[in-house]
Amino acid sequence: MSNRSGRTVVHLIAGVAVFAASVFVDASRAMAQTVFPLTGAPYAAGVAAAGGSTLAVMGGIEGTGVDTAGAGAAALEAVAARLSEVGLDRTHVVRVRAALAPGGAADFASWNTAWAAAFSGADAPARVTVGASALPGAARVVLDVVAAFPADRGYPASVTGARATPNPNIRLAGPASNPTSIVWTGAGLFLSSGVLPNRQNLADPESMEQHIRGAMNSLTASLGNHGLQWSDAFFVRVLPTPQPDRTGVDFAGWTPVLASLGEKTQGLSPAWSMWAAPGFGAGGRYVEMEVWAVPQAPHPVFQALDADAQNRLLRMSGSPTGQISSGALVAPYAELIFLSGIIAPDGTAPEDEGNAVLAVMSERLAAMNATMGDVAELRVYRVAAENGFNTAYGRSFNNAEVNPHKPVRTNYLVGSLPAGRLVEIEAIVVRPPTGF
Repeated sequence: MSNRSGRTVVHLIAGVAVFAASVFVDASRAMAQTVFPLTGAPYAAGVAAAGGSTLAVMGGIEGTGVDTAGAGAAALEAVAARLSEVGLDRTHVVRVRAALAPGGAADFASWNTAWAAAFSGADAPARVTVGASALPGAARVVLDVVAAFPADRGYPASVTGARATPNPNIRLAGPASNPTSIVWTGAGLFLSSGVLPNRQNLADPESMEQHIRGAMNSLTASLGNHGLQWSDAFFVRVLPTPQPDRTGVDFAGWTPVLASLGEKTQGLSPAWSMWAAPGFGAGGRYVEMEVWAVPQAPHPVFQALDADAQNRLLRMSGSPTGQISSGALVAPYAELIFLSGIIAPDGTAPEDEGNAVLAVMSERLAAMNATMGDVAELRVYRVAAENGFNTAYGRSFNNAEVNPHKPVRTNYLVGSLPAGRLVEIEAIVVRPPTGF
């Protein structure tokens, strides 16, 4: 493990209602993030953002060009420019998630070429790469990025020229149409599962705009159930899918919905990312969406610690009978580990990939002093609609004998995955503190 500065120690004291008294963060902490290298890979196994970090989150960074190598380089150059606007550089990047335009295995090799050039001579961050079924416009690469501000920028970090929002823990920089969200995690976080529209409630069931609005309604309800609203959101992920009798994905359906989101946020919409997956086993619904948000003040659920919780810094919500949680509340000042995408080792039989990727995840978490019970958010990418992943999931999560914990989860199809694999998983993990 290599540190980009030091180690954070978080102390939560049960039964104290006032946040300033109930959470103490070691004043000597200096780190922005901790890198967990991955032998033989051009990226880290994972990167931990220090408790109480200020994060820079950006989405929809598009790269165009005649090939994936050029487009990837252009997208990463755009990321560098956006980082520079807020006083950061490539050494502060925690994770990059890339969606590549269709084109086969060569696209992944070309993306690796662009990646290696961008992070040459630096500790590479965590990375997730998938092949989409379509990207907006002429893009060949679409990125979303998380970076962490160093400790010497303060808690929360000060960013010159950043725009204030109704939420004191969110500032916006860069373009208003898709900004860089500057987010202080000292008040905690909220992460949602992927949500789908209710087709029966759509005025026009064949309209992509209506499907996106329907999913937004579901997210509105999920935010509201946790005492949040759209002005508390700092990142939205939109995953449309091809519709029957359409030659291309209707990405334009997002435009009027984004305008409506601007009305809900006083013209201060959060960062967002959009690319197309080839379809969902979801009864003719054409989009799935996720949201990240930050409370304006620490959530009351963390005023006292739950001694019975597997991870006292993490509270899950949703149906007790569901396979997954609908929402994850993360405690103030929690340390977050962003895991790179995991595919099965060489030689794994297709039917065993689900078990293999979860086993690798468990091993990597153990090396980071975490467990499967600390996974807040799990994202699953599948090339085949039915490949036994849900059965494998049930052996590692929502299992009373092994691990009753249920993360928030989005589980959807993609066009292709690295090395011709059928399953890839990524996660955000809330690492338990060293002590209380």
